[in-house]
Amino acid sequence: MFMKALKATALFALEVLVDDTDDKKTDKDKFIDDHNDGAGNVNFFGDDYTEEEARDAHDRGEFYY
Repeated sequence: MFMKALKATALFALEVLVDDTDDKKTDKDKFIDDHNDGAGNVNFFGDDYTEEEARDAHDRGEFYY
């Protein structure tokens, strides 16, 4: 019984360690990816932002459609 519990715990821990993080993008990361110009800048309806500025503006709620 102890070995089954140990095996189940080990399998769960391995799954957590190997879990793919690409599926866990936040709304902010998806927004940055959608509006990224490929050179590290974000273009949103004609306004250019650096990635840092875009993340800060997204946190403040400045980006909306």
